[in-house]
Formats: sequence, C-alpha cells, structure tokens
Amino acid sequence: MDTQYFSVESRGYVRAISMTNSRKHNSFNAAMSADLVRLLEVARHDGTRVVLLRAEPGVKVWSAGHDISDLPTGDEDPLNWTNTLAEMADAVAGFPLPLIAVVEGGVWGGACELVMSADLVVAHIDSTFAITPAKLGVAYSSGGVSRFMAALPSHIVKEMFFTAEPISANRAHELGVVNRLAADEPELSTQAWELAERIAQRAPLTLRSIKAEARAVSEPTYAAGTAEELKSLRDAAWTSEDYQEGVQAFRQRRPPEFRGR
Repeated sequence: MDTQYFSVESRGYVRAISMTNSRKHNSFNAAMSADLVRLLEVARHDGTRVVLLRAEPGVKVWSAGHDISDLPTGDEDPLNWTNTLAEMADAVAGFPLPLIAVVEGGVWGGACELVMSADLVVAHIDSTFAITPAKLGVAYSSGGVSRFMAALPSHIVKEMFFTAEPISANRAHELGVVNRLAADEPELSTQAWELAERIAQRAPLTLRSIKAEARAVSEPTYAAGTAEELKSLRDAAWTSEDYQEGVQAFRQRRPPEFRGR
C-alpha cells in the first residue's frame, strides 16, 4: 500500500501513514495531496479505527506545506486555480475516523492547516508551527481560516497569520492545540501509538458520531444541512451491537469487545 510519497504501517486497528518526501520537506504537490486522500479513503473502508499521520523519524521539517511550484504563476488566473492542498485539508477534516497528527520538526504554511484539521496532536517538544501566506502575498481560504479559529483563540490566529512567525510546541500545548508533548522521537512514537490504540478500543460508531457532532459545532459551513446525517450517526450508535456489548460489559465488570456494528 506504500506510494511514492507515503509509507503505511498497520498494527491491529491503527494505521500509520508516514510522509516520505523528506527530500522536498514533505511539501504537498497535487500528486502527494491526492495520494493522502486515497490512503485515507482506503482506511475508511478496511476496518481501520484510528489513523496516525506522521513524517519519517528524525526529520527537521514535518512538512513545508504547499509545493510552491504548484502555485499559480503570473499568467494564470488565481480565481480559476484548483488548490489541491486545500481540497486535501477538506478531506482530512471530513475524514470520519479519529486522526492524530504526530509532529516532529517544523510545520509550515498549509501543513499547519493540516495539523489543525487533525483531531489530536502529539508533538516533539522542539516542533514549531507557522502559517505563512503573508510572506508570499497569497489569500487564504475561508475553510482554512475557520479551522484555525476552531482550534485557537481568534487573537492568536490573527497574530499567526499577520506575523507569519512560528509558535513553539510548548506554546501550542499551552493553547490546547497539542495534546501530548514528547522529549524525543522514541517517546513521540510511543505516545502516539499508545494513544491511538487506546482510542481504537472504544466504540467505533460512537467515535464517528462524536467527531461529526464536534465538526458541526466548530465549522458553520459544514453544520448547514447536516442535521439528518448527524441523527443517522447517533441512531447507528444507539441501535448497534456495540451499545449492547458496552452495557453488558459494564455490568459484568469486564473490558468491552467492540466490533463496529
């Protein structure tokens, strides 16, 4: 399942998708963006319950964001340009399974939005996060800005966009963007896998429903017209075999064995 830009590792219900384009600082061109969307679509349908999105160990740059060679040039109409990284971030935000960004190194530009689109973040203590359109003179999408606004206080978002200066992993942790900090790469990997495996033990249908509800609250453009979808997800959890198993396991004082149905 490995591709030109990613390697894939599975342990039980957890799937790790690792960026392998470190020669170009894991900057996303159209092909790499499409690869990630395809890999997520596979995970969505093959029994995976939690996804880790990471880079290869030891990188200095987790991702440099958008491959600048893919940006529109002077003879192109930017209003007709297809922003494949923005489309990829939309796919990540809409991915129905829990997704954990495992960050080591610098996170630049559109890659910072990618991290904001994740559900949880585990980061190396030396990591940094910067959103940089003001350094290039480009506009930024409403959907992208809304993901920052959902994750951070508005004044922090404006400072990050206005200055294009990075914030540290410690600062991101204080602000609630980073869930766990790690002192070195082995600890980073251990924390990420342990967190993912713990989540993978929980009821999958409940997790899907909660993730969709949280997105509806944080993204107004998504919330419009999703009432029936949210109800369907809630109903699926309430009427599932997993619900019966969870109640029975609680009464019997044993760990539940959820099957996602």
